[in-house]
Amino acid sequence: MRLSLRLAAALSCSVLAFAVVPVAQAESLPERVIVNLTETPATSLAFNWRAEAGGGEGFIEYAPLTPGPAYPQTAVRIAAKRTAAAFTTRDQEQVSADYYSVQLTGLTQDTQYVYRVGREGAWSAWRQVRTAAAEARPFTFLYVGDVQNDIRSMGGLAVRRALRQTPDAAFMLFAGDLINRADNDGEWGQWFDMDPHRLAETPSLMTPGNHEYMKPEGAEAQQLSPQWRLQFNLPDNGPSDRLSETVYRVDYQGVRVISLDADMMDEDPQSARDQLAWLEGQLTDNPARWTVILMHYPLYSTARGRDGAELRAVLQPVLDRHHVDLVLAGHDHTYGRGRPHDQGPVYMVSNIGPKQYPLGDIDWPVRKGSGIQVFQQIEATPDRLTVRAFTMDGLLYDAFQLDKTGQGAARLTDLKPATPELILRREDR
Repeated sequence: MRLSLRLAAALSCSVLAFAVVPVAQAESLPERVIVNLTETPATSLAFNWRAEAGGGEGFIEYAPLTPGPAYPQTAVRIAAKRTAAAFTTRDQEQVSADYYSVQLTGLTQDTQYVYRVGREGAWSAWRQVRTAAAEARPFTFLYVGDVQNDIRSMGGLAVRRALRQTPDAAFMLFAGDLINRADNDGEWGQWFDMDPHRLAETPSLMTPGNHEYMKPEGAEAQQLSPQWRLQFNLPDNGPSDRLSETVYRVDYQGVRVISLDADMMDEDPQSARDQLAWLEGQLTDNPARWTVILMHYPLYSTARGRDGAELRAVLQPVLDRHHVDLVLAGHDHTYGRGRPHDQGPVYMVSNIGPKQYPLGDIDWPVRKGSGIQVFQQIEATPDRLTVRAFTMDGLLYDAFQLDKTGQGAARLTDLKPATPELILRREDR
C-alpha cells in the first residue's frame, strides 16, 4: 500500500466472494491470553483472553510470587468484563466467542506477580509478570516491525528468537501490521500462537497498521479490526473515543512511549488534527527524560517508491522542537536507521516478518538493509539509550547510543556493527 496522506486539508477492498468457511471456535480453556501495559505500569496491569461462547463469568486470580508453591493460598479473585461477540469476517469465517478483559490496580511497584485466568474447571496455567518501578531505573525492551505474513511459522520463529535473546525484556512494542487481513480470525489466532506463554508474561504495546483497518462493503469510512479492542486492553488516555486504544501514552521507568495512529492520520482530517493537538500536549508536559514514538507509517521511508513527505512535513517540526529521541515505524518491510537532523529524533524502520521489499534510492539512513528479519533491543538508563538491532540468526546488525543529562537533544554515537551491510535486492511480493 502506498502512503498517501491528506493532512493538508486536516490542517488549513473491494470485498472478495468466499464460500462460508467455519473457523475453529473458542475453546473452554482460556486462549489468546495477553498482558498489556497501562498508563500506570508501576501499580496496574491489563489482561485479556477469550473462551467459548456462553461460558459465563470469567475471573483472574493473582498473588505476589512466592519462593515456593504457596501463592495459590493468597490469590485474590477478580471478576473480568465479559463481551459476547459473534460476527462473520470478510473471508466468511464464523466467529463466536466470549472475550474477557480486566485491569488489576493497586499493585506494588517493581514486584513479581503470578496470575491465572478462566473459571472453575477451566483455568489457564499460572503465569508470572512484573510491575514497573515507580522511578527511572535501567531496563530493556523489544521493538519489532511488521509480522503480517506466515505469522505462526516464520513470523513466530523470529519473535521467539527476539524473546529468547532478550529474556529479561520489560515489554514489547509492535509497530503495526500484526496480521495481513484486519478481521481474519485465523490470522489473529496465529499471532497469539507465535509464543502463547511469553505473550502472556511479557507485557506488550501495539499500534495499528493499515492492515488492521478495513472498509467493509457499503461503509463510508474505514474501520478498525473488530478483534483489536476485544483482544487487547491498551491505555485509554488518547484524544478521542474514536482513537481509543490506538493513540495513547505510557510512562515506564523514565521513558515516555507514545503510540500514534498513522493510518487514521492518513484517512481522516479530524483524526489528524486531534492527534497533533494531543501530541503537542504530551510532549510539552513530559516528565520523562526519554521519549519514544511508536507508529506504523515511517516519516522517512526505506522501500522503493515510497516517501512519507506529507507526514514528515507535519510531524517532524513538532518532534524536533520537543527533542523526541526515537521514532519507531514499520510498513516498508526493510531496515533503515538515521538521524536527518542533529536536534531531532533517530528514525528507525524495521521488519520482523518474512515479507520483504527492495530498498529505495535513499541516503538518509546510516544503516540500511533488505531481505533480512530484524528485531531491536533497547536498553534504557536515566542518561543513556542503547539500541541494538539483530538479524534472525542473532547477529548484531546495527547499534548506536543516545546520551543526555537534561531535556535537550541527545548526543548520538554510532557503535560499530558486527556484520556487513546487507542489501539483498528482491522484487515486491
